Amino acid sequence: MPRRYKNLEEKLVFSAFNGVRDSLLAAKNGEEVEDIIKSILTLDERIKIGRRVEVAWCLQHNFSYEEIQKTLHVGKGTISRIEKIFAENKNGFELIFERRKKVESEFNSRAYKKIGPWGVYNRRTEYTGFKRKDVKR
Repeated sequence: MPRRYKNLEEKLVFSAFNGVRDSLLAAKNGEEVEDIIKSILTLDERIKIGRRVEVAWCLQHNFSYEEIQKTLHVGKGTISRIEKIFAENKNGFELIFERRKKVESEFNSRAYKKIGPWGVYNRRTEYTGFKRKDVKR
């Protein structure tokens, strides 16, 4: 644990985080999850977490440090730090990637539908109003 948290009781720190975890697990839908996340994390914190996941995804797919730097505008130190975290916690990141893939797949299959006669080559695509938040948990 970092030095600035040494004076805190471990039980207190983990019980607080367990409350957050329990609230996320008990959320009925994506909107509730988003409300919880927005209430406890600042925009900056959400961006940092998102970038961490993106860097880990790039590392998993064998992107070079230079490619990651250009694409995500992060430094080599950040990439190196995330690579270490990724190596130590591969299972957690794998869960994120698998669930993300599942959500994207369901979203892509339900968010748009083709409108028009079946035989027509250029059928119009229309948004159904389905959001990523609507994917069943």
